Amino acid sequence: MLIKEWMSKPVITINHDESLNDAAKQFRTRVISMLPVLKDDMLAGIITDGDLKKAMPSEASTLDRFELPALLDSVKVGTVMSTPVITIRSDHTADEAAATMLRKGISGMPVMNHAGDMAGIITKSDIFRCFVSFTGVSTKGQIFASRLQDRPGLIKKFTDMIRKKNGRLCSIMTSYDDIEDGYRKVYFHTFDIDPEGFADLVETFSEIGQLYYAADLGRGYRKIF
Repeated sequence: MLIKEWMSKPVITINHDESLNDAAKQFRTRVISMLPVLKDDMLAGIITDGDLKKAMPSEASTLDRFELPALLDSVKVGTVMSTPVITIRSDHTADEAAATMLRKGISGMPVMNHAGDMAGIITKSDIFRCFVSFTGVSTKGQIFASRLQDRPGLIKKFTDMIRKKNGRLCSIMTSYDDIEDGYRKVYFHTFDIDPEGFADLVETFSEIGQLYYAADLGRGYRKIF
């Protein structure tokens, strides 16, 4: 889950002395949500589609369609860009990037290599792609969400039962958020379990731990407990 495996590249940039109209053209013609701003070939700021919208005249403006482009041409990117720029190294992980975005309230950030050069951009969309890939949701398999005691060997007990039903594990995710001490939430993503085996596991898992929900995505079956 290294960032360098999931970041978007090559990086599309804009110079600080280009106009908002130039930035608007980039957002219209490319599938991007932010533009790193360069000054003297160095990263100086960042401009997002949100920054651009804030700089636009309100809908109540009396500017006509000929005056608006002229206004945008007169405003330089450097005057509305966000600084300082929050960055992350390419050898950090996607979950570290997600935590930084959440903590800082940002939707993405430039990725820097060891030499201090910009190597890519990591955005919320890239994090979503990574999450979907690693959870295995795209395989249309099964999901079991349980509340389990936090003790050694219990997860192995669950995985052994999954294998006995000819199931294959795609991922196991755990969380200690919003749960009492001594327990954790565990999410098993599996595939290749037939409907009968799935029903047996739902019953067995309910007896061993508290099952929050179970889903067989291939059949469109979901049950919340």
